[in-house]
Amino acid sequence: MSIQTVQKIMKKQPVTVQCNTPLTDIIDTLISSQKPQLPVVDSNKALIGVVSLIDCQKALLISAYHCDKPVKVNDVMAKEFTFLSINEDLSEVAIKTQHLSENIFPVVDNGKLVAIVNRADLLLHLQNNLALCA
Repeated sequence: MSIQTVQKIMKKQPVTVQCNTPLTDIIDTLISSQKPQLPVVDSNKALIGVVSLIDCQKALLISAYHCDKPVKVNDVMAKEFTFLSINEDLSEVAIKTQHLSENIFPVVDNGKLVAIVNRADLLLHLQNNLALCA
């Protein structure tokens, strides 16, 4: 079987959140996009984090309890996350990500976000490859 890369299944022009976005706007974007996680980018489209529904839930609980100042994405986003490059082998990606809980994997080229790979798309790709074995 030939090597298939991330480029084959990545989704270009992903929904993103800009740095310094208020928490309420992040939640609206997550819900309207029906995504459990979104990449966070700066004004140059450089990937700087990932924010999830769970991150927002935790922030809301803490903010409501303490009546804190308005929370922004930079306060709640994960700054350590797994990202992929366009030319990574999908088999290697499947191995690398199998133990992770993330559902999206940002795809970066030259330091800028260019796409995302959803876990569901990765699973579908693996399932289709398995069907080729039959």
